[in-house]
Amino acid sequence: MNKFIRIVQIVFGVPWLVFGAQHFVYAGFVANLVPAFLPARPFWVYLTGAAMIAAGASLIVNRKAALAAALLGLMLLVFFVLIQVPKLVGVDALAINWTRVLQDFAIASASFMLAALLSKREQSEQPFLGTIGNLSRYVFAALLIAFGASQFLNLDFLTAKVPEYLPLRIFLVYLTGAMMIVTGASVFIGKKTKPLATALGTFLLTLNLLRYLPLFLTGAYNALLLTGAMLDLTIVCGVFVLALSSPEREIDQAA
Repeated sequence: MNKFIRIVQIVFGVPWLVFGAQHFVYAGFVANLVPAFLPARPFWVYLTGAAMIAAGASLIVNRKAALAAALLGLMLLVFFVLIQVPKLVGVDALAINWTRVLQDFAIASASFMLAALLSKREQSEQPFLGTIGNLSRYVFAALLIAFGASQFLNLDFLTAKVPEYLPLRIFLVYLTGAMMIVTGASVFIGKKTKPLATALGTFLLTLNLLRYLPLFLTGAYNALLLTGAMLDLTIVCGVFVLALSSPEREIDQAA
């Protein structure tokens, strides 16, 4: 089990190296996302990029990994308040804004879950971090249910994207939604979360590989595509972290 945690930890770290690098490569574009009331916008862009790279490297090399994951979650919550919430105010809020906000909130929850899991593994668990990690399980589960519902209600802004070339694509979209809803509900019921989340994570990872690998291998590369791939990968990692974070009593029942 510890090896699987380590693999998920490494994979979760990779997107942050990419996101951090993008803050330097596309600093001008990212600066437009910084709230207007903050002075010296480029400074905040570079600081955030450096923090993301440091956190990703920490997770990959396994140095202060629990702290890195917790700080990532905190940083995303700050982004949520300063950047995402204003997008949802007023009549001009778009469905895609809601989708991105919920995705970012899910990634923040995944970061806190991972922080609690790594802290426990390192035998340095802090009661506060454990409480936040447990609360984040329920937040992530609720968001899974919301994402699953969107697979049925809004095919334009999906969290789980099924490649268009696959047969029975709509069926797979609905199947994904049903798996998300069932997995999220299992957390609140307290049964079978580990096997359900493991199955969902494996299914989502397969979909992501089928979607993105052909595009990258054929040279259909662009920054937006890379960002989407990394965002999807962090959510997949979150699903696996949810499986790994299942309470011991639940794991025993599932065994």
